[in-house]
This record gives sequence, structure tokens and C-alpha cells, in this order.
Amino acid sequence: MAAPKYLERDGSTGLVTEVAATESGPASEVIVSTTSGGTIDPSLLPASGAATATAGEALSAGDFVYIKASDGKLYKAVWSSGGNQAIGFVLSSYSSSATATYYSAGAQNTSLSGLTTGARYYGDKTTAGGVTATVPTGTGVLSQFLGYAVSTSAIEVQLMDAIVLA
Repeated sequence: MAAPKYLERDGSTGLVTEVAATESGPASEVIVSTTSGGTIDPSLLPASGAATATAGEALSAGDFVYIKASDGKLYKAVWSSGGNQAIGFVLSSYSSSATATYYSAGAQNTSLSGLTTGARYYGDKTTAGGVTATVPTGTGVLSQFLGYAVSTSAIEVQLMDAIVLA
């Protein structure tokens, strides 16, 4: 397929010239064309459900997070007794006080490893921000379904409300 073309007008001379698009991948100020399959490259689209908040602690890529009501900052979700359910996840690492981008359900957490493709994942009651394929148990523990592993390094996130176990 020939490179897509567009018309460009010279601001000083008014001359209009046909220009072949030469950009590939994410770039600013470019004409968007479709792939050979008729779709737009997903890297050119904004991530679904992205928001920002100040990190209240150091966060690692892949951590599931919540916003603490008392200070409005982002922390690792904690599913042990008395914990806080996840509202999203981070794809990059952030130091405390940094502005962190977090993502909600409907996106993939692609910053994980060691997953079993097709397995269901829950918040890990022993690791803040972590995931486990083991169904949570224990009095007072928060059981929160996070999503399904679509590869060994990604979960298709489908956050459910946590259930406090009896």
C-alpha cells in the first residue's frame, strides 16, 4: 500500500503541496490513517479510564491502587483485614509525592509477570497492590476479583466490589 498523502499549504507563499506521510507509531501533529486491516493503531489513542493523583507512597508498575479519603493520595490496595479495595492500577513506577497516572477497569494491566493465561485474579491479602490466582479466605479479608489473565504478563481488568469475608 502506498503511503497516505495529505495537502499542506505554505503559510508564506500560499502554495499547496501534496505530502507523503512518513511518520510511524505515536507522534504529534500527524495525519492519522488506518492500518491495512482498516483500524487505527491503538498507540495513537488515549488509554481508557486514565486519571492522575499524587502518590502517597512509592508505587511499582503493575500495582493495584486506591485513593485514601483522608489525604486524596494514591496508595497500594490492601486486601487484608481492614484494608482498602482497588479502584485502578499503575503501569509505571512512581516515587512518593509524584503525580501518578492510574487506570480503571476496561484496560489491561500489562506490567505484571508470572500469570497463568485464562486464570482469574484477585487482590493478594499478603502483598499490598499485588495479585493472586488463589481465591481469598479469612475473616475480615477483602475478596476482590480483579480480572482475567490474557497473557503471562497482562490482566484484562474487570474490577468488582470487594466482599468482606466472615
